[in-house]
Amino acid sequence: MKKDYDELETYNHNNDGYNEYGGQVRMTYDDLDRIVSSKVRGSMLWMVLGLLVTGITGYMVYTGLVSGNPIAYGILKMYWLFAILEIAVVFGFTALVYKANSSTLRLMFLAYSFLNGLTFSVLGMVYAPEIIVSAFLGTFVLFAVLAVYGYLTRENLTKFTPILVAGLIAIILVSIINIFLQNSGVDLFISIIGVIIFTIFIAVDVNRIRNNIVAYAAQEDSEILNKIEIVGALNLYLDFVNLFIYILRLLGRRK
Repeated sequence: MKKDYDELETYNHNNDGYNEYGGQVRMTYDDLDRIVSSKVRGSMLWMVLGLLVTGITGYMVYTGLVSGNPIAYGILKMYWLFAILEIAVVFGFTALVYKANSSTLRLMFLAYSFLNGLTFSVLGMVYAPEIIVSAFLGTFVLFAVLAVYGYLTRENLTKFTPILVAGLIAIILVSIINIFLQNSGVDLFISIIGVIIFTIFIAVDVNRIRNNIVAYAAQEDSEILNKIEIVGALNLYLDFVNLFIYILRLLGRRK
């Protein structure tokens, strides 16, 4: 990973005569490794917390639907409202990244996870439980492998972002067209491409989090690092959830 630290080394050389406490700036590679591992781990933990909030919320609503709870059915009737609110929260999160503090962004992330749980509750009414479990386990394995690769590789994987974004836009457009075509072959193709895109996105986003932390660690600004951590958590959460949905569609046995 030494070549990833070129920016830190340049920073130290350019600031040899300055330190706010009256000494030289000295951040060793071990210090940087500690910061990077801590913040990447923080992004992962926040992602896991978000998934837990989504899973628990979705399960509670699903059990309410099964038992005939009127509140659960009220939530189901307001499905599209919650879906719109999800989109609004994500756009709001993006718009406030540079303005809001990290605590506000964390609350928005948890709110999004909760709203996602409300809308995800319908999956239990569509797919058999064993299919959902299998899709989750498959997603977990792929996520773990690609996250490790994205963290350890010395290559800058963010260069693949434009290609991935183009692919994502393409499958969204094809999905919209297929709403009218209702072609099962096209739906299968979309699901396969979706799995490929979001599998690669996992490695790219973990790599991006690490690189951003390396770039800003020398500034020793905890608020910037906290923002990188929670923004990374949202990106990884979205990668995990989308990969899960596409794998679920591939396994696709309906009740």
